[in-house]
Amino acid sequence: MILRRIATAFRKQDWFTVAVETLIVVFGVFIGLQVNNWNAARVSRSDAADLASRLRIEAEETRADIAAYLALNELILTDAKRLAVRLGESETCLAMGDETKALILGIGDFPPPRFSLSSANEALETGRLSLIGSPEIRDSVREMADQMAFMDNQWQRYVRVKQETEKAAYTAAGLRLMTESDLEVRPGTDVIAGLDQYEMTTPNRICGNTVVIALVSNAALTQHLYSIYVSEVADRLDTYTAALSGTKAQP
Repeated sequence: MILRRIATAFRKQDWFTVAVETLIVVFGVFIGLQVNNWNAARVSRSDAADLASRLRIEAEETRADIAAYLALNELILTDAKRLAVRLGESETCLAMGDETKALILGIGDFPPPRFSLSSANEALETGRLSLIGSPEIRDSVREMADQMAFMDNQWQRYVRVKQETEKAAYTAAGLRLMTESDLEVRPGTDVIAGLDQYEMTTPNRICGNTVVIALVSNAALTQHLYSIYVSEVADRLDTYTAALSGTKAQP
């Protein structure tokens, strides 16, 4: 319609009408572009707010998971320390059969960190992190993702120490499953429960064994160092969560 009016004005050499109609077209295109830009900016702000919210919730949940993880590792570390001391006291070690056996069976315990910042990693991999305008927060997300990845790598490195210690302790203690006849179902039960399925055939070879004591002590130290690092990651996570919330972390 407008183009027809402009063409008619051209034929009549009505330059005023041509100018007015042209301005109307230009103005309409401009308004359309602005509306599109406003809509795009609104969607971008909404996406950024949604991403920041997901990152914050993820960080809070991960922080709670780490707290539970540290508590579990503290229990395992305490048992490892007890075993190292127990093995160094030969008479006490030999006298406390079932308790010592339980400590030996648990020396290989070292649960992996079953948590991660999956939303942060996805934002990094897909480039969606650019939705967040603050360069400080973007850097914080990258740093926190690196810290979590390094924590997992450290666990994979340290778990070998626990596995080697477990093997040495089991070998020295002569740990074995009881014979098939010993494993017959007890009256009123379906299976023999827990540690009753295992016995130490050579407790005298592990109690007072300086090599095994050194390995167990090293395993305890390794888990202790790992727990310290995880605690540091937890502190960084507090700061990270506060940054995502737009507040400063409390000292």
